[in-house]
Amino acid sequence: MAFMKNSQTLKRRILIVDDHQIYLDGLEMLIQQHLAAVEIFKASDIEHVKNLVQEHGFFDLILLDLQLVGETGFDVCQMPELSQQPIAILSASEQPKDLAQAKALGLLGYINKACDNQVLLNTIEQLLEGDRVYPEHTKSVFNLTPRQLDVLRLLSEGYPNKVICRELNLSEATVKTHLRALYNILDVHTRLQCVNTAREHNLI
Repeated sequence: MAFMKNSQTLKRRILIVDDHQIYLDGLEMLIQQHLAAVEIFKASDIEHVKNLVQEHGFFDLILLDLQLVGETGFDVCQMPELSQQPIAILSASEQPKDLAQAKALGLLGYINKACDNQVLLNTIEQLLEGDRVYPEHTKSVFNLTPRQLDVLRLLSEGYPNKVICRELNLSEATVKTHLRALYNILDVHTRLQCVNTAREHNLI
C-alpha cells in the first residue's frame, strides 16, 4: 500500500484513535513531551475520525486502537476515508492472527501497548519515517519444535509426504503426526493454508 504524505505543514501530524480517554490523553502527553515538531489529533469514535480526516486531509501517522467499542481497528482502517493513510495498530496483546491480519491489510505497523515508553517513542519515530514496524518475536509465539520446522520447510517446497520422510529419515506415520500437530498449532486445515500461515508469521 502506498501512503500519501502530508505536505501542508512542517509539523508531523499524528492522529490517535482510542476509546479510553486516560490512555488517549497519556499518549498525547508522552509524544508531545518527547518528540519534536508534532501536532496531535485525538478521536474516540469513528465519526470523529471521519470528521478529522475530512477537515485535515492526510496524516503522517494514525495510531489506531485494535479494540474500539462496537468494532475493531481492522474494520476502521478499511474505511474508504483511510485507504491511503499510514496506519499502525495499538493493541494490548500480540495474538498471531491479529499480527497476520495487520500485515495482510498492508498496515504500517503494530504496537503493543504494554511496551515501555522509550520503545513506544522509538517505534513512533520509525513509523513517521515510513518504516514498517512489527514485534520482533513473532517467530516464537507458536513454539514449534526443530523437527516441526524441518517438516514445515519441506512442505513449503511442495514435497509430498514420501519425500519428506526420505529427506528427514522419518516414517510416514511420524511425518503425518508432525503435520497434524502443525495444523493444530497454526489453526489450519490444509497444506496450502499451513504454508501460507507460516509465511505470514515468518516461520519459513
